Amino acid sequence: MIDNKKNSDGFWIYILECENGNYYTGYTKDLTTRYQQHVRGTANSKYTRSFKPKRIAQCWQLVDEVGMALKIERFIKKQDKKTKELLIQHPDKLKEMISEKLKMSLKLLHHDTTKMAK
Repeated sequence: MIDNKKNSDGFWIYILECENGNYYTGYTKDLTTRYQQHVRGTANSKYTRSFKPKRIAQCWQLVDEVGMALKIERFIKKQDKKTKELLIQHPDKLKEMISEKLKMSLKLLHHDTTKMAK
């Protein structure tokens, strides 16, 4: 899965693909544990208890404060499905969109989700 030790000072922003074909967006300090909580239905997320995640569709490491993680999560959640699919296919676009629409620059790294446990 993911080595969370590499991001001990930051956060993960992630998009899950759920069994109903929709996407769930969240943030966490520990992506591996959080994903397993979503899968088991113990994540305190009503949505993923109802529609189990099939996979981590995309994720990014953010080296910043929790406030920035919340802003990025909120930004992604407000996007339509087509835009979320664009971000999944082209993860570098998130940094570009944040810079353009929120006028913020940030240290944001995406990871190859094909190597993660499904």
